Amino acid sequence: MQAIKSIFMGTFLVSTLAGCSYLTGDDGYFRDRQGDYLVAPTIEPMDIPSELDSYTLDALYVVPESLPEQGAFFIEAPSPRALDTNIREGVVVQRFGDRRWIVIGAEPGQVWPRMRDYWSTAQIRLASENAVDAIMETVWLGEQGERNKYQVRIEPGLHSGNSEVYVVQISESYVEDPDAPIDWPENSADIDLENAMLDDISLYLADRTDLYRASSVSLLAGSIEAESKANIVPTANGDTLVVRVDFGRVWSQLNQALENAEIEIIESNRDEAFYTVRFDGSEEEERPGFFRRMFGAGRKQEGELPMFRLDVATEADRVVITAAPTNGDAAATRELRDQLIRTVSRNLI
Repeated sequence: MQAIKSIFMGTFLVSTLAGCSYLTGDDGYFRDRQGDYLVAPTIEPMDIPSELDSYTLDALYVVPESLPEQGAFFIEAPSPRALDTNIREGVVVQRFGDRRWIVIGAEPGQVWPRMRDYWSTAQIRLASENAVDAIMETVWLGEQGERNKYQVRIEPGLHSGNSEVYVVQISESYVEDPDAPIDWPENSADIDLENAMLDDISLYLADRTDLYRASSVSLLAGSIEAESKANIVPTANGDTLVVRVDFGRVWSQLNQALENAEIEIIESNRDEAFYTVRFDGSEEEERPGFFRRMFGAGRKQEGELPMFRLDVATEADRVVITAAPTNGDAAATRELRDQLIRTVSRNLI
């Protein structure tokens, strides 16, 4: 009797499951929908009456109209880059002359989503955005005839893991046709308006620096050139420092880097583009105690300290910094020369 009951229950379950195909089959309510997006039809955008605001219906994740046809492809996976210890924590507004920009300790692909959040929070609409080149352009803001437009660029920083954010402003009088594509100038029309926008963005980003390492990352913005602007390049004559910014900024920041590293500057000549410095590598070693410093132990006499000439040369769109000893044995100071280049690179901001 028990065997007959078991057979009956098994037959009942099979028939019941077969009868549930209307729930789990290809046409069932709980069918597998993971491939539906491949055959999803394209529908026309929602038509919003002109008297209503469509801001809240803006696309949160914008897909660019076209991606670059020529991309970098790897036959083999590229080797991982060495860890860079020069990542700047937080947000810093840098200044060089009238130019100002934001330096932030995050990759461009991490900064991009936060910049999109900023526009939404500030209720500023974007006229265009290019995630591949990391450029955003606002609509015209303000009253007719006195309107302003802003462009924001996100670029790799001097060091890996850092980004730089630039703002350019133009007024409506700059263009003949406000609806036509704009040929953006290098400098803003109104530096005060540029600074106001830059300060507002920096405050917003500063409040969210703790989110970058764990926040969403834009894969499109992450595809922009990831190489940092300052890189050490080995050559037959020793290490050189290659910086992909203009000479004026390199000269100023080189002076700042030498001061930050407490490297004594003996002479500097901007016209001939060189610094002469005294360097013995002691800033990387454990400094002697108070009594050892007081009695001169653990250091050479000042006249014996190696001296180097740092040459700053412009080559195409980059600046190359090289070092050469001006006293002592060149072979003996070879490692110290390369250490000087690494110290300068580490202290660039």
